[in-house]
Amino acid sequence: MASMSTHESQENGPHLPPLNKKSLLFCPKSKLHIHKGEIAKIIRECQEESFWKRALPFSLVSMLVTQGLVHQGYLAANPRFGSLPKVARTACSPVRNAKQ
Repeated sequence: MASMSTHESQENGPHLPPLNKKSLLFCPKSKLHIHKGEIAKIIRECQEESFWKRALPFSLVSMLVTQGLVHQGYLAANPRFGSLPKVARTACSPVRNAKQ
């Protein structure tokens, strides 16, 4: 009998938390315990992918549109710095929103 209980505990594997100490990250359907380090790694990867595939292209397109509007005269250029302040402000807003 004692060998059966140790065998049963080995079948559960190292991914299961003790039955009396289930954390909020325990998924009863898959019976896997997701570690905080793995979650942090996934979140970092998602943020990096979001920056490169969404924020950066949107920022570049916004900069080009703003530069075109200043060039066409729809937006007034700064007398001292030209279109640089408007283009820089446009470039920073999508990147800032993606990092939040």
